[in-house]
Formats: sequence, C-alpha cells, structure tokens
Amino acid sequence: METERVAPEQEGEAEPPLHSVHGTHRIRPSSYRALRSAVSTLARLDDFSCERIGAGFFSEVFKVQHRVTGQVMALKMNILASNRANMLREVQLMNRLSHPNILRFIGVCVHEGQLHALTEFINGGNLEQLLDSEVYLSWSVRLSLALDIARGLQYLHSKGIFHRDLTSKNCLVRWEGDVCSAVVGDFGLAEKIPDYSEDDVQEPLAVVGSPYWMAPEVLRGEIYNEKVDVFAYGIILCEIIARIQADPDILPRTEDFGLDVEAFQRMVEDCPLDFLELAISCCNMNAKLRPSFAQIVSELERIQAERKQKDEPPVKILSPAIDYSRRRSLHFFPDSHLSRSKSDMLHNLDSFPSATQAPPARVNPFSQREDLKGGKIKLFDTPSKSVISLTFTLPPPPYCDDIPPADVEETEKTRGHRRCHSLPCTPPPHLTSAPNSVLTES
Repeated sequence: METERVAPEQEGEAEPPLHSVHGTHRIRPSSYRALRSAVSTLARLDDFSCERIGAGFFSEVFKVQHRVTGQVMALKMNILASNRANMLREVQLMNRLSHPNILRFIGVCVHEGQLHALTEFINGGNLEQLLDSEVYLSWSVRLSLALDIARGLQYLHSKGIFHRDLTSKNCLVRWEGDVCSAVVGDFGLAEKIPDYSEDDVQEPLAVVGSPYWMAPEVLRGEIYNEKVDVFAYGIILCEIIARIQADPDILPRTEDFGLDVEAFQRMVEDCPLDFLELAISCCNMNAKLRPSFAQIVSELERIQAERKQKDEPPVKILSPAIDYSRRRSLHFFPDSHLSRSKSDMLHNLDSFPSATQAPPARVNPFSQREDLKGGKIKLFDTPSKSVISLTFTLPPPPYCDDIPPADVEETEKTRGHRRCHSLPCTPPPHLTSAPNSVLTES
C-alpha cells in the first residue's frame, strides 16, 4: 500500500464521507477526521522495509525505506501503552514545525491501532555518540553544533512551546560530506510556555524530563518556565566543551543539582573563555539570570565570527597511526573522569597525573533522592489540554526557514500539579506495555 498524502482541509469544506481504508461504503469515524486534520501523510507498517537502529525510554527507532517510492525515513514506534497520549502530542506538534535545526516530520505510520511518527532520517546518530567517538572536533565545529541547537530552541520558544527534555541524546547529528550539523528532536514532553501573571494562582507543571539535564527548580517541584531548556542546554554545552557525559560521576555537580563551576573550569582550561562563560551562564541556579535563546544565538554568532580567521581543521577521524600523545589525551588519560576533558588538544606526556593518583571525589545529588534512581530514569507525564489545543490551531508552516513567531493561545488560568511517572534506561520487556506504571531498574 503506497503512502497516502492527504491535503489539508480548507475551512468550510465538506468532509468526504468515504475512504478506501474503511471500505467502499463506510462513513469516516470522527477519530479519522481528527487525524486527517493533524497530519498530511498516512502509511502502514507493511509499506516499509525496516531496520532497527536504536531504542529510547518510550520507543524504538527504525530506519525504514518505502517499498514503492524508495524514500528513506526514520520510524519512531511507541512501545508503552501509557505513552500514547504523548506520542499523539509529539505528532501533532512536529507537524506544525518547520526549521532546519528541528527534526522534520513527514507523516505517521498506523500499526496495531497506534500512531507512530515518520520523520526525516538523520545519518549521524546523536550528539552524545559523536562526543564519545574518535572524531576530532575543532572549537569551530563545537561552536557550530552549539549554535545549531540554540537556533532550533530559539525557533521552538518563538512558537510558544518549550521542550522539557533537551538532552545530548535528543540532539541528532547530520553529516553532509565532512560537515556536521545538529538537529533537535523528541518533542514528546513539550509543553506550552506558561504565562504566570501575578493575579493567577501559580501551580507548577509536572516534574518531567531526564534528571541529569533537568533544572534545579524542576527537581524541587517549583514553578518553572522555558528557562529550564536553557539549563539543559548549559549541561549540553558542558558535554560539548569537555567531551564527557552528563553523568555527575563525570561532569561535576553540586548537591543542589547545579554545575560545580570551579571543578569544571579546571577540567577545560583550554576552552575559549567566552564559550565557557556562556555554558556557566546557562547553568545559573537562578532561572531569571539565564540568557534567552535569542541572546545565546547572538553570543555564539559573535564568538564564531571572531574565530573565523583562525585556521583550524574542522573534522578528522583519528587513525591508529596518530600521535600517541593525542590518543592518550582522548582515551588513555589515567583519570577516567577526565579522559576527554582536555578537548582533543595535544599534551606533553609528562603533564599527565600519575596513574596511581586518586580521581577527585564527585557529588551525585541524584543518588541522594530515591525517586530519581541515581538519575538514570526519565520522568514523564500525560499531555495537558493546552498543548493539544495549541498544536491543532497553529497554522501550517510556510515553505521557508525564516519564520516569524506565531501568536499562541493564553495558558489556562490554573493548572493542577499532575502526577508523573518514571522509567529506567531499559524497560523490562514484561512491563513495556503496562499503562501508568512506575518502572525501576532491577
């Protein structure tokens, strides 16, 4: 069965009563009409040849190729019954977004009564994988990747939406020749930016996200807004700068879920000062003092322009024949916590600490709270009505990259604190279909 493209309905247009999917003499159900208004491309699973390429908390990801057209896409298949509402929210939202640094939505695949998102296929994996690879990344390339992510989030915020689950795992890497760029994906926890006025009863949104990247105010169950994305972005900048994971056993954190600035500065002494200061600013404990993404983009563009005169090799693959000191700086640094912290710069072998030197003690605030399971979970929630209504009323994106911010509906006056759920990194198979479960690692 070929992918069926459904043109958007015009206002006032009568709904055609029949459709081949339901037989030649059956009335279209209201659920189909709602779906038809939400997406433009429908397909069935058997329309594709599939290759599994990854899995997340809520879904499995396949590289698929349409059997007739040959088009290559990515299929994100939901594996949790309790997450169906989030999948619908993500499909509806992505269908209304259009930006080069936002994962492009193509359509939906309907399988076993569930909707699964079809998106463009990004060929380079995610940012976390790139940073952990043996690909040499100059400061210019790192700045460019950081700028790509910031532009994507600036666009998202301009639409009145914030991400709430921005991580290095959800930033994908596209390779075109030897040039890489970043694309932001995974909008399953996205929410309308709240408008807390002084006269309103201020109820906090649900505690959701991936703990290592969650802002302190979220983890404390306080009122929060789009600045939580900025904090998450700051943690990603730290990952990019030091080429380390966000795990607090590696990236130094404080007991109140902040960034241990002094310890991190010692790890990355070779980082351009302006770049480092931006990361620290984004991780400010005070949400009001964090910059907006418009300010972040402006600052990164300034830093990038100043460095354009420097002759840096953008990207190169490390080979076995590469100088031993560089390989040691990447993988054989005696302190595993700092194994990638010196940013791929050449070092004198005598400058390394001895192999017997004890690594510095790390604070893992996530292990001190039982509900966070050491930080290796994901907290999720069912979507609010405000997001569902917003995604249906946003106008279709124009066919250009420069899109002005769209007006958005006002946030509901009051919002109850919604119960959240948590998932481990790898859900046990016998629990993956259990609705409203709280899953823990065995």
